[in-house]
Amino acid sequence: MFQTVTESLAIGNVVSPAELREVAQKGYRTIVDLCTPAEGNQLNAEEMKQLGFEYISVPVDRQNLKPETLQGFMEAVTSASQPIYTRCASGLRAGVMTLLSLADREGWTEQQYIERRQALGLEHKPNCPLEAFAREYFLKAQH
Repeated sequence: MFQTVTESLAIGNVVSPAELREVAQKGYRTIVDLCTPAEGNQLNAEEMKQLGFEYISVPVDRQNLKPETLQGFMEAVTSASQPIYTRCASGLRAGVMTLLSLADREGWTEQQYIERRQALGLEHKPNCPLEAFAREYFLKAQH
């Protein structure tokens, strides 16, 4: 999966060298990898550099989400060379973190966030920790 979110941000779950070369050919300069070491499918930093990417690992554990996790992601995105491709195993963490960073930067309501998420085809399973994390984010943002 590869989906454009904005002119400078895309999300997905691409891992094969051929697909990653296509991402590079589209002009993406940075990969932000949200997979944790425990998942066993983090990209190889050296291989990403050989493909011409700046590689940033921001492990996001779905079961241990904290505001600091989102803050770390937003700092990585702000400081990285654009355009940026953010990936994880399914694309869902990549989508949620990217959209929450846009919501933070652009002052979205929860409804605007949900509409953008649905437009990207990102659906939460029942009792999804990412959905609870996003809800919590918007509850805190209202105060």
